[in-house]
Amino acid sequence: MKVETGLPLPAARCLNKEQAGEYLGIGVTLLTELGVPFIKLGRRCLYDKLDLDTWLDEYKSRERGRAGKEKTLWPMKQESTGDRIPGIGGSATPSRTASEYAKVLGLKTEKKQKRC
Repeated sequence: MKVETGLPLPAARCLNKEQAGEYLGIGVTLLTELGVPFIKLGRRCLYDKLDLDTWLDEYKSRERGRAGKEKTLWPMKQESTGDRIPGIGGSATPSRTASEYAKVLGLKTEKKQKRC
């Protein structure tokens, strides 16, 4: 008769490719394409649950951040801009292209005085 005296083993921290895909809810092909980090032990590729959680958090923040960066700013209607093109901020020099673009669109531009 065998008597168990020890505590049960904790859940495995490292997962194989199929288990990692299941953990993330994706297939093994997508797991490979996304470049999810793995560790190599001998000839085996293992995925650490902690690395998977960290990678997923970073991936989510990248995807959320991308939407804000890719917003295209379309030209505003003349009624909403008061028939003028807003100036650019910061220390950037005005672009000649912006004034040429405004001419083509038929928008009025204001000439700024040069600084002393």
